[in-house]
Formats: sequence, structure tokens, C-alpha cells
Amino acid sequence: MAKVSILMNGYNAQKYLKDAIDSIYAQTFKDWEIIFIDNYSTDDTKLIVESYDDKIKYFKTDKNIPLGKARNFGLTKCKGEYLAFLDTDDLWLSDKLEKQIDLMSKNRELQMSYSGVIYIDEQSNKIGKFIPKSEMEDIFSQQLKRYEINMQSVIIRNDIDIHFNTKMQFSPDFDLFMKIASVYKVGIIKEALVKYRKLKNSLTNKKIDRWWIETKETLDAIFENNKLLKSKYPKEYEIAYAKVSYYKACYLISIGNKKEASQELYKMKFVNKTYFILYITSLFPLFVWNIVHKLK
Repeated sequence: MAKVSILMNGYNAQKYLKDAIDSIYAQTFKDWEIIFIDNYSTDDTKLIVESYDDKIKYFKTDKNIPLGKARNFGLTKCKGEYLAFLDTDDLWLSDKLEKQIDLMSKNRELQMSYSGVIYIDEQSNKIGKFIPKSEMEDIFSQQLKRYEINMQSVIIRNDIDIHFNTKMQFSPDFDLFMKIASVYKVGIIKEALVKYRKLKNSLTNKKIDRWWIETKETLDAIFENNKLLKSKYPKEYEIAYAKVSYYKACYLISIGNKKEASQELYKMKFVNKTYFILYITSLFPLFVWNIVHKLK
């Protein structure tokens, strides 16, 4: 049995699929398998996957199903000691698995790890880079203040219950990783090991109405499950819920309800200077809000 099970989900994914798979085959760490869930594609996804060897285990759904369900189906096929994820339009650097497996093998208390990311555009040009700011001492509190876990960089030790919330359309990965971080220790590689492709028609941009709802649902579940966390992290709690209000304000502005957006931000204006600036910005004409967000 392979040491790392890599879950890939694809629907009509032929455009970037070969590059994504090739980046796995180029890994310096070789003890892996790919579990590929074809979510009822109608393009050449199957032909591309089947052009590789038996290190890829291919499964096709009987119909197109929501991504959360497709991922959970894939998880039932992942039997490796470690679990990793790669979307069909993203890439791994060649030493990604080697560096993270080495970190987690030497630190058995780590349940999960993640790394930095290089951002690329649709033509694979580099457009940015992010290196994690958090420190390993207390990952959860730092993620409450600024969530920074990129799914493509994550590796999880596959000995706990892992599943995606199928009701979530915007942030099932945030939900899973925050719940893990609230209970277990998480490691960080402070270098970019992933290339993440930013697409104009991404799901994130389409689901603006779900941003605040799902973020709040995750936070509510975490703090309800462990009531001591709120008193342990009072400031971080406040900042996390301020982000919920910000997401709600973004949605309200997107549907033309700028007045209610300002009222929402007013409640959080003294959390820190960022939210004070956002509140003040919301009082000006809409183009000021847009300019600030382009600069952000």
C-alpha cells in the first residue's frame, strides 16, 4: 500500500490535467498513489488519466454530483498513511511530498501540515507568492486572525475521521482544516511548495452569497464543540467573527445594499484598524470601496 494517497477530483478537467498529474510523477518522494474521481466528465479526462500507469486508481461517478460528495467518495478509497490533495488545474513543486513527509515523520504529534504557495494565472505565469506567517506553537489561534491554509499544500495523517461537509458550497476545505487545527497540532513549511492557479470564473468568486454564512457555520460549530476556546482566545474570536461581518458586507454591496453593509461593518469598527478603515470606506461612494479592494 502506498504511503501517501493523493486525492484528485475532476470534472471536464482536460485543460490542465496532464500538467497536474505530471507534477505528481515528478515528485522526489515516490511512495504514493493517486485516487482520481472523475465526476461524470464528458471530455477527454478519462483518456488522459488512463494514459498513465497503475499508480493512478480511476473511478467515475454514475452522474455529476456536488464536489463535497465527490471528495468524500474519494476519501473512502484513500488508504495511505498520509492524505494529500491536488486539484486538476494546480501543480506541485517536485520536493513537496518529500519535505512534508520528512517533517511529519520526525514530529509524530503533527496531524496535518501545509506550506506556502506560488500563484499563477491561466497561462501559468507567476503572479504572486505567499509564505505562511503562522508559527507552529499555536496554529489555531493564528488561523482565527488570518486564515492561510491552501488546500493543495495540505497533508493529513490519515488516522482520524476526515470528511467534507457536503452542505458547504464555498468553504468545505476551511471547515475541515479549521476543525482539525482546533484539536490537533499542525506543522508548517515556510516555503512555497505548490503552484495555485487563479481562475477568473473560480467557485470562490461565484459564491459570494455563501462566504459569510459558511464561515460563521464553521466557527459556530468549533466554539460550540469546545466552549473553552472562546475564553482561551477572546481577541482571536472577535477577529474571526469580524471577518464574518466583512464577508456579509461584501455580499450586501454586491447586491446594491450599501447602507446595510455599512451597518454591518459598524458593529466591528473597533476590532482593529483594518475594520475601522473598511467601515469608513463603506461610507464613501462605491468606487472608493472598489479601489481599496483592488489595492488589498
